[in-house]
Amino acid sequence: MSLQILPNRFKIVGLFTFFIFCGIPSIISFFMGFTQPFESNENSPFLHELLNPTIMKYANIFTILGMLVYMLSKEKVEDDYITKLRLESYQLATILCLAITFILHLINSEMMFNLSYPLYIFITIYLITFYFKKRQIH
Repeated sequence: MSLQILPNRFKIVGLFTFFIFCGIPSIISFFMGFTQPFESNENSPFLHELLNPTIMKYANIFTILGMLVYMLSKEKVEDDYITKLRLESYQLATILCLAITFILHLINSEMMFNLSYPLYIFITIYLITFYFKKRQIH
């Protein structure tokens, strides 16, 4: 698999991007739960403005982009065995993501998915399987 076009140092960039754009909306939503019962709170309009759908959409895009940058970055030692592990992880993640989506549709046929959910599932499954396959080497 010759798709790893990014050097190893981009792993840090990808993780930083992921945690910033995933963490900030999560923290704001968490605190929104505390301020929601108290509509007279001064911070409430600020939080409502921060959580508008356009900003949340871009936060989702940058979260996925951060995970993708991390996924496409090279390892410190990139050899044929790591390439094989990447391919196996892609295959397993694809099969599991499709199976999860299929099962969720069987459970509730009227369920509508946001496009970011299957992407989160796919990239997360890939990263977890690649991590555990790589750890089996040592």
